[in-house]
Amino acid sequence: MPYDPTYPADGILIRAVEMRNQLNALNDRLTALEAALANTALNPNLSQLSIALSEPPARAEVQQMLDFLNTLLNQITRV
Repeated sequence: MPYDPTYPADGILIRAVEMRNQLNALNDRLTALEAALANTALNPNLSQLSIALSEPPARAEVQQMLDFLNTLLNQITRV
């Protein structure tokens, strides 16, 4: 049963099964929202970038930083 924001109306008696359905529908919405936000910019699924840079930085080291930043930017723009 989908969530019905008009239930229960003022001044009516409620039934446990209908109220339980309302609460379950809200729980389903919250669960879906948590899943949708799990990998957004606020919660990126990235580990910290940890590399040692040589002096001057090698091309591979710079590429590793660019790959990390591109991954982060791709996650931010999905929001």
